[in-house]
Amino acid sequence: IISVLLGALPMGVSAEERSDLTKDFDLPLKCTLGQNCWVMNYVDHDSSSAVADSACGPRSYDGHKGTDFAVRDMQAMRQGVEVRAIAAGTVRRLRNDINDHGLKIPADQVKGKACGNGVVIRHADGWESQYCHLGRGSIRVKIGDPIVRGETIGQIGMSGRTAFPHLHLSLRKDGQLVDPANGRPVGK
Repeated sequence: IISVLLGALPMGVSAEERSDLTKDFDLPLKCTLGQNCWVMNYVDHDSSSAVADSACGPRSYDGHKGTDFAVRDMQAMRQGVEVRAIAAGTVRRLRNDINDHGLKIPADQVKGKACGNGVVIRHADGWESQYCHLGRGSIRVKIGDPIVRGETIGQIGMSGRTAFPHLHLSLRKDGQLVDPANGRPVGK
């Protein structure tokens, strides 16, 4: 699960290629995958209205551009689950003032803000990570802040357009979406 972020080699990727992909990226949450957090949805690799995750399976939805890390329930969210920077970098953008309402808000009221509260961090060599659906007021960083790998940047919430408490992580290299599960560009 999320082999690139966890340090395992994606299928069909050599150690040399791996060093150029995401070798320095960590899990974006303070949790243990499979115990108190889970990957619910992967990046959608199918450009049609069909769905295909990185293993050609159905664990995504049409047009999904990130990986969703879910926690058990609302109680776990309220207790606080730290969202952490996957690598060192600099905060480029953030939003921290959207309420945690999830799908209770009509889609037209979150147009352009479906990510909810979030942080975008610029990393070395053209990499960028985006963290969405953080809890209102939970973001601990400011634009321009230098970030160290593993630093807490906020907490999981339900801001923006979401049906459950989770972190949506998007990863880009030189502006191109990259799937954290296999380190490969999406849509190429």
